[in-house]
Amino acid sequence: MKYKLHIQHEKVVRPMLGERVSGDTAVIGELEEGVFLGIADVLGHGPEAHEVAVVIEDFLEKYCTSDIGTLMHGLHETLKGSRGAAVGLCFVEAASGLVSFVGTGNTRTKKLGSSEVTLSSKDGIVGSNMRSLRTETTRLEPGDLLVLTTDGIRERFSLDDLPAHRGSTPAFLARTLLRRFGKDYDDAACIVLKYGP
Repeated sequence: MKYKLHIQHEKVVRPMLGERVSGDTAVIGELEEGVFLGIADVLGHGPEAHEVAVVIEDFLEKYCTSDIGTLMHGLHETLKGSRGAAVGLCFVEAASGLVSFVGTGNTRTKKLGSSEVTLSSKDGIVGSNMRSLRTETTRLEPGDLLVLTTDGIRERFSLDDLPAHRGSTPAFLARTLLRRFGKDYDDAACIVLKYGP
């Protein structure tokens, strides 16, 4: 895919201190017209939360699509009867930089760079009491970052906290955010997408 030269991305996931597996998960899917990003925070911690996180990861990897609203509804049905999760889903159109987002619960999605924009999730729990979805959009300019995090990463970060972002890979930036803003006593997941050169 030609756009791969212009969009880079990476994810990092780690369990809370004292646990071996995480109830958070992150998924990236490359599609013909762009990139799908999904992040989830299952309620609770430990092996039981991890089992639900694996179900989410498998579902999103199998069905990832630009139609994120329909995908969220499908995930909601899949998770019924489980402990549920907070979930944020994005699709980034490669040619235009248009970002579409839907979220339920307390995951966070931020655009950093030419402007700072936070895309808002609706209250609720996927698999339990998901409310009607609202798709939000923003547009990435060359050099912008799109950052998705679970609440295991403190939300008060900005581009000033990533001074070397232009010359750094998404993997380095994601690890930096996790190291500097991760909460030891919570599972954490982060996706960083870099748009353009």
